[in-house]
Amino acid sequence: MNIYVLYIHDDRYTVPTVDSLSASSDEVAAYLMENRLGSSPHYFAAELWLDERLIARLAKTPDQTRCTG
Repeated sequence: MNIYVLYIHDDRYTVPTVDSLSASSDEVAAYLMENRLGSSPHYFAAELWLDERLIARLAKTPDQTRCTG
């Protein structure tokens, strides 16, 4: 198992939230990141890192983000 670092960009904060997740492969970790990104209407992007290697970066499309009027 690898321990990945997840940076979650949230429209309520100016600094990304840092979290970690455990996964058996980069593909599994990227899948978990995608699910996490979809778990809140406030999350608009996420980055997944393993040590100094960027595994994935994902952002919601404008129609997937909530309106903040």
